[in-house]
Amino acid sequence: MVAGLLMACQAVLVVAGCYGLYQAVMAWPIVGRLTPLALESPVTHRFAVLVFAKDEAAVIGPLLDSLARQDYPSDAFEVFVTADNCTDATAAVARAHGATVLERSAPDLIGKGHALSWFFAHQSLEERFDACVMFDADNVADPGFLAAMNRQVAAGHPIATGYRMGKNPSSSWVAGTSPLFWLMQPRFFHLPRARRGLPCVSVGGTGFMFALKVLGGRGWHTESACEDIEFTLNAIAEGHFVAFAPDALFYDEQPRTFVQSLRQRYRWAVGSVQVLGLCGPRLLKRLRTDVAGTADALLYSLGVIIGGLTGIAWTVMLLVNAATTGAWQGLFGSLWVSALTGSLGLAAAGWLLLRLEGVAWRGSWRAVGMFPLYLLTWSMLQMLVIFYRDPTWVPIPHTDAVGIDDVAITAS
Repeated sequence: MVAGLLMACQAVLVVAGCYGLYQAVMAWPIVGRLTPLALESPVTHRFAVLVFAKDEAAVIGPLLDSLARQDYPSDAFEVFVTADNCTDATAAVARAHGATVLERSAPDLIGKGHALSWFFAHQSLEERFDACVMFDADNVADPGFLAAMNRQVAAGHPIATGYRMGKNPSSSWVAGTSPLFWLMQPRFFHLPRARRGLPCVSVGGTGFMFALKVLGGRGWHTESACEDIEFTLNAIAEGHFVAFAPDALFYDEQPRTFVQSLRQRYRWAVGSVQVLGLCGPRLLKRLRTDVAGTADALLYSLGVIIGGLTGIAWTVMLLVNAATTGAWQGLFGSLWVSALTGSLGLAAAGWLLLRLEGVAWRGSWRAVGMFPLYLLTWSMLQMLVIFYRDPTWVPIPHTDAVGIDDVAITAS
């Protein structure tokens, strides 16, 4: 039985190694940048800017101010704020900033996916707008965001994801490590896929655009805790291309405390497992007509499962080997050495990422130093969701009312 268990673990590690090699090849080369679409569109497309807020009175003002300052005709977009089960002054603040406000009260249906479904069931946008842009209430948008997305629509891209940066990276070491994690997405996922003509595999939950034709008049229908990934994979399964807009820059508030970060990332891990069952069959069906992009999206959807199984297999092999040989002291010694070398390697990777993206902020050295802990706990959460998945949506409080002129990340 022990031999069989070890063989199963070895098989998992072999699969994980192949998966890691695939992602490494896909990410290569890691240097360079994607040239933004240069030509201005002769057509000014109309955007419905959608903001979903749960008790965000403290932070929604700077977002709405940043939208009012867009380098884009003010009559070509309208801001809709859904005050979702709010108990504060979110709706009043949004109205004071000129937004069209809808108030939703459904305490038994909490979460952005439910709010999105509700919004599209109560609003008919197709006759007035060409596309939607999605933001969280704690974001702020660069003045060129809508113009960049207009160029994407003009290029025939039905979906495009922007470039996410941290709004408050100096608030704590936790708030600094999250932007490092998000910077991995454009560098190792969006950029290489854009170079290869493949669709991006996740719009990232905020700061993205989609043409209304993508919904096909059916409204919004997602079921998982990661409505963004579910939406992206379903769109790819339907044959839509997801582009990367590196000049559509926006800033996203990150959790200040470690507990908040764990809760947020646990929800992401739960949703990623849910998405595999929801989108996997549709992607498999799409493989018949589009192999490259669909297979890549399908492999991406396996990431959390493979990560969790890899961690479990590695742990089991270490424990079984130590138990059968009695070399517990050697086990602990090797773990310390692995932890030290792994931490140094991951910290170096974090430093390299900052250099590649050309950004810096006050205290970024803390983020680089703690980045290994962030990734280690992400791996542990992936292991946890193999056994236990609670999809309950827990809100993360946002308190950093940072305007677009005061964001902490700067070009280095």
